[in-house]
Formats: sequence, C-alpha cells, structure tokens
Amino acid sequence: MKILRLIGVVGSIGSLLFCSFILVYNPYTHSSVDPDVFTSFTIMYLSPIMLAIYASLTLKHNLLIICSIWALPLSLYCLATPGVFKFLVIGPILLLIVGIVMLKNKRTY
Repeated sequence: MKILRLIGVVGSIGSLLFCSFILVYNPYTHSSVDPDVFTSFTIMYLSPIMLAIYASLTLKHNLLIICSIWALPLSLYCLATPGVFKFLVIGPILLLIVGIVMLKNKRTY
C-alpha cells in the first residue's frame, strides 16, 4: 500500500516538474511559450497530474485512473515528436499502472 502511494506521488511530482521545466526552458527555442500552448498544457497535462498527487495520497484508484487517461492523449502526441518531449508519456503510463494495481488490490485497502 505504501509503495503504491510512493510510486504514484513520485511519478506525479516528477511529471509535474519535468513538464514545467520543459514549458519554461524549452531546449529547442529561445523564446517564451505561447499562451495557447501554456493553456493547453495546463488543462490537458498539468491539471490531471496535480489531481493525481491528491489521488495517490488518498489512495483513490478511480480518480488516479481518470487522471492518467485525461493526461494520456497529450502525452501520446508528445511521444510522436522528437527530442525530450517524448518522455512526458512516462508519468501517465506509470499512474495508470499504479491505479490498476490499486484497483486489483482494493480488498486489502
């Protein structure tokens, strides 16, 4: 139980920090991020990842699965791009795995 909580929290915080770093310091351009790009990343990736931190801490497996599915489309889109953006898919996949394991072990919680 504690290891699943730890994996979920570390995966969520790692994804949040990595995405924030990429949005602020884009290694491919020296200009700032467009407001449209920042808004779409906030709604489609950062919001569910922040909600997944809460879901991991409170062991809400359904919310964790919903958050990972919510963040998955944008991360799969970034997976198809070259460079460091392809690593954004690690967080939602990890959260989905933790949510499924929590769901399967629901009787022990």
